[in-house]
Amino acid sequence: MEYGYIIGYIVSGIVILISIIIALVAQSKVNNAYEEFKNVNSSLNLTGRELAEKLSSDNDLNLTVRMCGGRLTDHYDPADRSINISQENFNSYSISAQAIVAHEFGHAMQHEENYLPYKTRQAVVKVSNFVSRLLMPLLIVGILLQIFLLSIAGSLIIYISIAIYAVAVIANLATLPVEINASSRAKDLLMKLGCTSEEEVKATDKVLNAAALTYVAALLVSMAYFLRFLFLLLMWTRRD
Repeated sequence: MEYGYIIGYIVSGIVILISIIIALVAQSKVNNAYEEFKNVNSSLNLTGRELAEKLSSDNDLNLTVRMCGGRLTDHYDPADRSINISQENFNSYSISAQAIVAHEFGHAMQHEENYLPYKTRQAVVKVSNFVSRLLMPLLIVGILLQIFLLSIAGSLIIYISIAIYAVAVIANLATLPVEINASSRAKDLLMKLGCTSEEEVKATDKVLNAAALTYVAALLVSMAYFLRFLFLLLMWTRRD
């Protein structure tokens, strides 16, 4: 067993720990930013539902607007072209609710425009969801083949497992620019509607920037786990 792989495995563990801390900090920032402005009404005087409907009308998009369960579960569903707004934001006039709804509408615009990064993200995520189901069965088969001394076949399957895990990293990487663009669109949309006061712009920025940080953290975590997984399997396939 080569010391380089052992060191890499240890370092990757440290990176995972750091990444998880960053992810926890990012999630805390989202919650804090949301809580800070969820009781501060926007100057637009529109609920989350009304904002989604107005943006749809103003931009000639035929979207369904509905309420969904959970907290901060707001999302755009390209399958039925719907904006799904969490119960807390659906009837809220707050800056937090409007920043989140405008962000999800940004995804609807990306879909309507066939925005290339959005299309790429959707395709990669579909592939990632499919191949991730194969990861554990392949990994188990690969290790069993290694144990029973069929090392070439075992190593090949293990390397395929590594490639499958890499797809998850690519999916997170593809997600980041799409989310940043949706937030940029959200800011522009709200400013066009009249959210131009310095205080409101800063509040919107704070909510959307905190949300973007969670995607950065998710990418870091997935990359860290990929590296650890890679070093672990390389150590296994190269043991004496």
